[in-house]
Amino acid sequence: MYDLIGRPYRLGADGTDSDGAIDCIHLVYTALDRLGITTPAFDPCWYDAPPRQILKAIHDWGYRVQSSLYDGDVVLLPHKNYAFGTVWQDGILYITASLRAVTWHPLTAFHAPRCYRSACFLMSGS
Repeated sequence: MYDLIGRPYRLGADGTDSDGAIDCIHLVYTALDRLGITTPAFDPCWYDAPPRQILKAIHDWGYRVQSSLYDGDVVLLPHKNYAFGTVWQDGILYITASLRAVTWHPLTAFHAPRCYRSACFLMSGS
C-alpha cells in the first residue's frame, strides 16, 4: 500500500496510466483488492450519481459500523458530495484536496467519518 501514497489524483483514473494517477473510487478498489476484500462491480455512473444512489450501492455491499477498526473498512469523507477512503494500518488512505494526491493520516485525525464494512466480515464472524 505504501506505493499508493503520493500518487496524483485525476478523476476517472484507475492507477494504470504511466503517471500512476488514481481517483478515490479506484484507490479504495485497489486497496480492497490487495487486502483480499470483494468489491461490487464498478459502475461508472457513480461519478454523476446523487449521494443517495451511492449510499444505496454501499449498503448493498456492506453495513455501516460506528467506528473503523479493520483494514479495508470504507469511509466516506465530506468533500462536495462524498470522497472515499479506506482504513489501513490505523489510519485512512485517501486523496487530499489540497495536495491532489493520495495520502495517509491516523484515524485520530478524522472526526467520526461514515464507515462501512464489507458483508464478508459479517459472514465470517469478524
